[in-house]
Amino acid sequence: MHGATHHASPHPESVPPEVALFIRTYSRYGGVEHFCYRFHEYLRAHGVPVRVLCGEMAPDVPGAKAPTLRQHGDAPQADPNAAPLAVDIRVLGLWRPGRFMKNLGLHLAATRALRELPPTTISVSFGNMAGCHIHRSGGPHRDFMHNSLAAQRSPLRRFTKALSRLLNPNNLLMAVLDRKIYNHPATRRIIAISQNVRAAVARQFPHSPATVVVIPNGVDTRRFNIRRFTDLRGESRRLVGLREKHRAIGFCSSNFELKGLDRLIAALAHLPEEYVLVVAGGRRNRKYADYAASLGVDKRVVFLGKVKAADMPRFYAGLDVLCHPSFYDTFGNVVAEAQAMGVPTVTTRATGACDIIDDGRTGRVLDQPEPWALANAIFDLREVEAGTDFGCVEDDEQVFARYLEVIEAVRAELAEGAVR
Repeated sequence: MHGATHHASPHPESVPPEVALFIRTYSRYGGVEHFCYRFHEYLRAHGVPVRVLCGEMAPDVPGAKAPTLRQHGDAPQADPNAAPLAVDIRVLGLWRPGRFMKNLGLHLAATRALRELPPTTISVSFGNMAGCHIHRSGGPHRDFMHNSLAAQRSPLRRFTKALSRLLNPNNLLMAVLDRKIYNHPATRRIIAISQNVRAAVARQFPHSPATVVVIPNGVDTRRFNIRRFTDLRGESRRLVGLREKHRAIGFCSSNFELKGLDRLIAALAHLPEEYVLVVAGGRRNRKYADYAASLGVDKRVVFLGKVKAADMPRFYAGLDVLCHPSFYDTFGNVVAEAQAMGVPTVTTRATGACDIIDDGRTGRVLDQPEPWALANAIFDLREVEAGTDFGCVEDDEQVFARYLEVIEAVRAELAEGAVR
């Protein structure tokens, strides 16, 4: 839907100023995309006039014409009594081809769009766009460039990977945009999604004018909860072919290399025969299937392929433990979702969501995802019963409320500055 739709109000002074959300792709799927989509719905449901400015809009997005509220069912329901809101989804467009052109074009288009917004609008960025009042940060790009190299087992491979990244124009652009974002005079708040992100921002941009606020991601607890774990467990294990004697280790990622699947497969060789690895996601399984065969554990590894978002609760319900041995992950939604389902979780300190794990009670947090350490951590959790209410994850609406508090704080600061 292009262009703004404005609704007259009999009491315009009662309508709060507008919020503008900037994101590259407006969609219901994907980590940051789904978060932005849900936050947009939350703001509308709470009477906040909001517009979305995006590079592109996914075809899965329905027309946003009426405010919606979350109910106890699976689908949001329209609230017929809600006040009419100014809703605008504006597609800015993306240059092509390649990531460099997309990111550069979006940054320039967002800069122009920011100048056109009413002066009372509070702008929130969910991507690499400078000049917004609030930037939701998944960490500086240089932090990813450096720390993710640890996923390469070969020193030669690490060197060639580092060299190719240095020569990639998109990585150079990301570094420039980071400096613009974190040092821009308009930036009032950086919302860091984990303590790891907060630390990375403080290291690389110590003189940023923005205040850093840590707000970890939440979980849609209507979908991910221990009741659903119980309801789906039998069906889930039957579908995968698990028997009562099996202890299922879950792994889920679209990037097997960065998230340490090879180390987890190697760890399986050190665990008793009843441990089975269930792998969701990824596009190229053959290399990892061959690696499992070389270690003699191929018959204990099940590759599910891509699992739809709607089927993720069923995936978690079949597990006895989730393992997310990532070398770099600024949060790791799979960790939070598994914990909400009551699945004990093994992860690393390089994963931002390690903050929500009570080490030894709800999971284990490792310094490095070495195979022996992973095997020991997984075995240590055999006494923690899956389906336990850990009570350590916030519902995403609680998180949205905290974002709205940040927006209101920035609004108050800007109003105070205007008065002065």
